[in-house]
Amino acid sequence: MSIEFRERHTTGYSFQLEVRRSGALIGHVRGGSGVYRYYRGEFNELTAEFEDRNLDRLKTKIEETEGGRP
Repeated sequence: MSIEFRERHTTGYSFQLEVRRSGALIGHVRGGSGVYRYYRGEFNELTAEFEDRNLDRLKTKIEETEGGRP
């Protein structure tokens, strides 16, 4: 299954991507202060699953982990 990253427009200075698998929202990436964090789940905003200073590297890790999940 393919993982898609869609930019989500937010107010202020934060950066956010929706993470989708086959169109369904499975998590999101938030960025700020030079660190990007992946939060698994539709409503999870407290517990980051992964974090990295490099967005492309974080995306690769998400694709490797979430791409094989049911």
